Amino acid sequence: MEKVRINLINSLDFYDKCLLGKVSENSFRYELMQPMKTMWDYLNVPLKATEPNGYDVIMASEMLGIWTPRKSIQQVKDNLPELIESKIFEEYQEVITKGIDEFEKIGYSIPLEEININILLGDKDSKDMEVNKGYSGFGGIPGYIMLMVVPNDFNKKRLKSALAHEFNHNVRFTFEPFNHGDVTVEEYLVLEGLAECFAEEMYGKEFIGPWIEDFDEEEMEYSMEVIKEGRKTKGFGEVSAYMFGDEVAKKRGYSPVGLSANAGYTIGYHLIKQYLTNSNKSIAEATLTPTEEIIRVSKFFD
Repeated sequence: MEKVRINLINSLDFYDKCLLGKVSENSFRYELMQPMKTMWDYLNVPLKATEPNGYDVIMASEMLGIWTPRKSIQQVKDNLPELIESKIFEEYQEVITKGIDEFEKIGYSIPLEEININILLGDKDSKDMEVNKGYSGFGGIPGYIMLMVVPNDFNKKRLKSALAHEFNHNVRFTFEPFNHGDVTVEEYLVLEGLAECFAEEMYGKEFIGPWIEDFDEEEMEYSMEVIKEGRKTKGFGEVSAYMFGDEVAKKRGYSPVGLSANAGYTIGYHLIKQYLTNSNKSIAEATLTPTEEIIRVSKFFD
């Protein structure tokens, strides 16, 4: 099988034009997001709404915490130099190539012709960006990865790890697709645990994401019990309450279930750690293992 092509969307060119006052909302749509159109189509997001102020790629981007031309150009002036300084624009290819190699070692040729990467400035006014220490990503559609960053001293050294996390999602979804309507708490726990353990394997525990909380023993036991009770719950909204915790659940209109911030991410991470210990599999092998088997072999909820 031919090598997977790694394509970087030229967001730097777009931001340079921003600084020259040469961009509009349409520039954002058709220069920065058109190359990701297949991804947006999967998510039922049009590049441009049919009605004024309708739902489109700009509104969806703002909901994800991405800077758009509706926001102050000062953010680009302030944050672009730091994002470039992080070296992620130089190192993205090494991250994906290293990730692909991990799967080739176990004989898995990723069934994608290309992976398109868009490294974007986040919106410093976004609550989601603030909660996640200024960075997050999206790798839910195989072949497409977005990394959103409001650069700071904490996240600049973690961007390779974050990109590896999203790459793992891309690979996982080629093996076990994600159905928003039917996704269970178990599937989401496994998905996020795999991605963070993969990133840790590639770049070290010191660069772990802020979504893995340092729970004490009591908090761990309590969270495990709540999640164990609800682990067969289905549907993205319902499941999200378990993953993100009560504060985010309330903000997004989900019913809270009595959990601290990032409880599902934290429990998922420890679940996969236990599975890796019990199975003696590599994280790449685990990524290509059915959720049910991971839950069973981990004995995490026994």
